[in-house]
Amino acid sequence: MKSVVIERAGGAEVLKVKEMPELAPRYGEMIIDVAYAGVGLVDILIRKGEFTELFPFPLTPGIEVSGYVRSIGDGVEGFRNGQPVVTPQLTIPLDALEGELSMAEAAASIVNLTTAYMAVKQVNRMREGDTVLVHAAAGGLGSFIGQVAKRFGASRVLGTVGSPDKIKLAASLGYDELLLRSDFVEETKRIAGAQGVDAVFDPVGGETRARSLELLRPLGQIVALGNASGGEVLHNTNDIWLGNMNIAGFNLGAYAVYDPKAVGQAASEAMQLLASGKIRSEVYGIYPMENASEAHRLLESRQTSGKLVLQMG
Repeated sequence: MKSVVIERAGGAEVLKVKEMPELAPRYGEMIIDVAYAGVGLVDILIRKGEFTELFPFPLTPGIEVSGYVRSIGDGVEGFRNGQPVVTPQLTIPLDALEGELSMAEAAASIVNLTTAYMAVKQVNRMREGDTVLVHAAAGGLGSFIGQVAKRFGASRVLGTVGSPDKIKLAASLGYDELLLRSDFVEETKRIAGAQGVDAVFDPVGGETRARSLELLRPLGQIVALGNASGGEVLHNTNDIWLGNMNIAGFNLGAYAVYDPKAVGQAASEAMQLLASGKIRSEVYGIYPMENASEAHRLLESRQTSGKLVLQMG
């Protein structure tokens, strides 16, 4: 059985393809023959050793995969051998969805789409007619948030991108206005007016998140969904109190441990939107597993839009 393996923290060169022993499912487990695996920023951080307490080396990266059930352990019900599935931490049977969804799309979408769906619906509790701002609108997560926000009643969805070449793609993903992140504060005020926006969805973090506070309407909310910038910004709680602001955080992996049933339900609902064509995914590129290092380097260069996927086997 071939697998991509990381034996130590480091750059993209530490990703190696190796023969691994066959696995047998323990109680409550299934073995999946992986067809495709999504590549995300969290994989970069894991590879660099940011989360060694949770992901000690050596390890096989990949938290979002699609494939086929090979074997089923005791205590597992509702699945069969050969069944197509997609899984972040919870496994969703693809043949239960109405419509068509490729294995590559499923692996590329499951984590980001479920995150976008829950961030808009459960965390922000978006209301009909809201005006929202989404950072990294052409990224893997941002490519879904604009579309999901429209589905839940947002009347105006603004998005920021890091470079002009990403504007065309983002414009096709449900955004009404696209702004360069370098001057997003001034441009958002020009478009939304002095009242600002109802919500900001932010996977970028750092100074971008700090500057977004001044764009919130009273009782508006920033939803923190990541920290791609790597920057740390402390917020003055007195400013948040006096300004009637809200800051919420959402991490899908941690919440799935706390309430797997809720995440599983949201994932099924979100993937059904994709399978039925009500929203669409943006797959930037599909690479053979032997080129995992190339995919990591490309993602780190911040030149991609949408999602990168590895084809396994």
